[in-house]
Amino acid sequence: MIRHHRLLLAVVASAGAALAAVACSKSDSTPSASSCSVTLGTVTTNVAASATTGTIPVTAASTCAWTATSSATFVTITSGGSGTGNGSVNYSIAANTGAARSGSITVNGTALNFSQSAANLIAPAGCAVTVSPTSVKINSGGGSADITVATVSNCSWTATSNASFISTSASGAGSGTAKITATANGGASRSGTVTIGGQTVTVTQDPGVFAAFNLFDPAQSANATNVCAFRSASGLSTTCTLRSTSFTQGTAAVVNFEWTVQYTYASAKVITQSGDSSSLSFTDQCGVPNGGATDDGVLQALDVTLTVTDALGNTATAKAGEGNQPKMFVQLWNCDK
Repeated sequence: MIRHHRLLLAVVASAGAALAAVACSKSDSTPSASSCSVTLGTVTTNVAASATTGTIPVTAASTCAWTATSSATFVTITSGGSGTGNGSVNYSIAANTGAARSGSITVNGTALNFSQSAANLIAPAGCAVTVSPTSVKINSGGGSADITVATVSNCSWTATSNASFISTSASGAGSGTAKITATANGGASRSGTVTIGGQTVTVTQDPGVFAAFNLFDPAQSANATNVCAFRSASGLSTTCTLRSTSFTQGTAAVVNFEWTVQYTYASAKVITQSGDSSSLSFTDQCGVPNGGATDDGVLQALDVTLTVTDALGNTATAKAGEGNQPKMFVQLWNCDK
C-alpha cells in the first residue's frame, strides 16, 4: 500500500514538472525577424559615383523584430541594423572607382536595390586627356559617332553619358576610341553631353524625321491597300503606286526619297528610284508565261524599302513588314479571271 502511494506521488510530480516546463517555454518566446513583415520608406536608389549616405525609414508592428542586411561590400549599414517596431536604417555607399554597379539592403525579406553610376575618371596628375571632336551631331533617326581619345600609355580614362538618350561604355588606358550612340529622336532638337577622361563632348540631334508609305491599286480601289493585283479581263497592264507619308518634326522638309521595290514574277523584278518625287509607280500584267499566275490570284511578297532625307541631312528608313509598315503583296492572276 505504501509502495503504491509513493508511485502515485512520483507520477504527479513528473506531470507537474512537465507542465512547468511548457509554461516556461511559452513565457520565454520572443518575436523572430522572419515572422513579420516590414514596410520600407522611399529613398533615392539611383545614385552618382560619388560617396553618399542615407536613412531608410522602417515601419513595423510594435512586436515585430527586424534585421537589416547588405548584399554588397560598398553598401554599409552604419547604424540601425536591427530593431523592434518602427525604426530606421542608416547606410553609406562608397565612392565608385569602376564600372556601374548595384547592391541592396534587405529588411525581413523586403529589399531596396541601389544602382550606382560608373566612375568618372579624371586623368591623374601629369596625365592629360584630349578628345576630338568635342562636339558631334548624330542622325535624328539614331546612330553613333566615334570620339578619338589621346593621352599617354599609362593614363586611364572612361566615358560616361550625362543624358538619357546617349549611351557609351568605353574605357581604356592610353590613346583609343570612344563610341557614342544616340537613340532615334521622336521630337524637337535636343542635346546632351558625354564626359571622357574629364573632357566634355557635346552631342546634338536635329528634330526627328519619320519614313512611311502606302500602296495603291487604282484599278481596284481609291483607298490604300497592302495588295496590288495584276488582273485584267483584256490583258491590259496594271499600275501599282507607292506614296510616301513621311514627315519631319522640325522645319526642315524631306528633300529626297530613295525607293527600292522587289518581287518575283517569272523572274526577279527590281525597281529603284531616287530623287524629290514622293511616289513611285510600277507596271506589270496578268498571265505572264511561267510566272506562277493562277485563276484565283496567288500572292507574291512585295519588298519595299523607302529611305528619306531631310534638308539637314538626317535620314530615316521604312520597310514593308517592319515596324508600323504592313506586309505587302502583288497578286498574280491569269488573264480574264
